[in-house]
Amino acid sequence: MDVREFLFAPLQGKTYKFSIKSRENGIFSGAARLKDMAAELGIAQFRVRPEGQELHAGSLVFSGMGNAETVTKAEEILPGVIGKPSGVATAAAAFTQKTQRLKVVCGAWKKVDRAVRKELRQAVITGGAELRITDEPFIYLDKNYIRMFGGIAVAVARAKAFDASRVVVAQLRGESMDIASEANLAVRAGAGILMVDTGQVSDLRLVVAAAEQGGWRERVRLAFAGGVNVQQLEELANLGADIVDVGRAILDAPMLDFCLDVEGEL
Repeated sequence: MDVREFLFAPLQGKTYKFSIKSRENGIFSGAARLKDMAAELGIAQFRVRPEGQELHAGSLVFSGMGNAETVTKAEEILPGVIGKPSGVATAAAAFTQKTQRLKVVCGAWKKVDRAVRKELRQAVITGGAELRITDEPFIYLDKNYIRMFGGIAVAVARAKAFDASRVVVAQLRGESMDIASEANLAVRAGAGILMVDTGQVSDLRLVVAAAEQGGWRERVRLAFAGGVNVQQLEELANLGADIVDVGRAILDAPMLDFCLDVEGEL
């Protein structure tokens, strides 16, 4: 006989009502998996708060009932199911609600472990951020494509040759030449979005200046990535960025804190 079996022996046949509540403010995410896990645990007559709702300390997100063993398993599992997604959704919302002047994208969800990818992808959406740099069909050329082709112009030209109607997104890092020259080459080859992926605001300034001097600013969108935080958003918008790609500041957000409490015997 294990410890729980011994402890719960006097409680056989009893059913308890319990709830999960938020201990802090945030955005609720993870509703779909919470429902699945509650059903798997055999929790009876449970109710789950809708995905994406705003939370305050004390907000109810789940209520259900079960025997002592079920309640104990629920406490071990269910808060963890929603903690991380809700933290990510809350972080994403902090960015998207800060300014309407920039499109906030979080493409780094593709880099997380497959076991949690679906939930974190949904959390990004729930928080209001975008998953893709553009809604149009596009081809993304990152640094490794460009390195393998031996230069940005060759890589962009090859992508355009595949399908001229697709937007080509070129990642700029200023590796083989200064970043302004790299931007000019990419645009002349047909790039429609330039991703300044250095985390250096000074590099964005150089690319914006090159765009204005080259007369192509109005036909090319400028994105910026690399350690972006909420406090930088207005500065980036003022400099001329159209898109910001935020990775760690959203996906590495701390878990939102939830607690499970037994509310009485039924």
